[in-house]
Amino acid sequence: MFDEIYKEYGPYFYLPMNQAYSVAVPVTVGCTWNKCLYCDLNHNMEFEFLGLEKIEEKLKMLNKYYSRKRGVVKKIVLAGGNPFCLPTNLLLKVIELIKEYFPHTESIGSFSRADDILRKSHEELVRLRNVGMTELTLGLESGNDKILEFHNKGVTVENNYDALKKLEQAHIGYSFYVMLGLGGRRLSRENAVDTGKFISQFNPNVIVVVTLVLFKHAKLVSKVRSKEFERIRPYESLLEEKLMLENINVKNSIFNATHKTNAIILKGKLPEHKELIIEKIDKAISEHNNVEDTGRETRKWHRWSIE
Repeated sequence: MFDEIYKEYGPYFYLPMNQAYSVAVPVTVGCTWNKCLYCDLNHNMEFEFLGLEKIEEKLKMLNKYYSRKRGVVKKIVLAGGNPFCLPTNLLLKVIELIKEYFPHTESIGSFSRADDILRKSHEELVRLRNVGMTELTLGLESGNDKILEFHNKGVTVENNYDALKKLEQAHIGYSFYVMLGLGGRRLSRENAVDTGKFISQFNPNVIVVVTLVLFKHAKLVSKVRSKEFERIRPYESLLEEKLMLENINVKNSIFNATHKTNAIILKGKLPEHKELIIEKIDKAISEHNNVEDTGRETRKWHRWSIE
């Protein structure tokens, strides 16, 4: 059944880590931008809105499945690269359909780009929040403009700042991804410090930390081969992660570095667990002792067909 529900995405599709236990409703396929150097999650996939009729068909199947399970569905996430790009009136219709089949829905989340948010007025954001759109997840990746520009992210640090402030004004919760190693060896320190300082201007629900890996079809592959971009090693990612964390000062956020691309698994609440997390990073750094990788760690990073 799930193969039928999610068939448009191929063998894999990616959801926000912080919403992994929400019911995923297919809404869009692909990403409206799809030009980032490091990414091939939407390789050969044209952006598509599935349409209300098809979404309703999938909601019927999801409802049939979950109605057999105990409890009620309260959390929904819109599946797709950035479904929040859809016009507000269309999103409202999608949410109306969701609530028809899952009437106990309390929270709806979605991936979003900064420019998707900036295109919506404050009034539109408030309308969406009022019908349950309470959590957006952004791929910020870095707080450094040179790094974002190099990877052709399509947004600036200022765009990300303005988008998050706009969400705060509309009282919509948010989480975001940041990426270790995105600056390569040359801009590793800048990536850590600038990203940490950027994060400190906000209080996201969750800070999701991932590490740059080389996707098979990513345009970054050619820049690695030509030596224009030199990737950091696992040991260096720990140094970068520690420096970033030292520059993060938030009031109430979850630090989630449990993604499989990371050198070690870390998770805790900030600021309460900040020193404990840094101690764990220091321990890993000490054990590594800056020796060359045996090969196993680096091979793990060599290629990922999908995260």
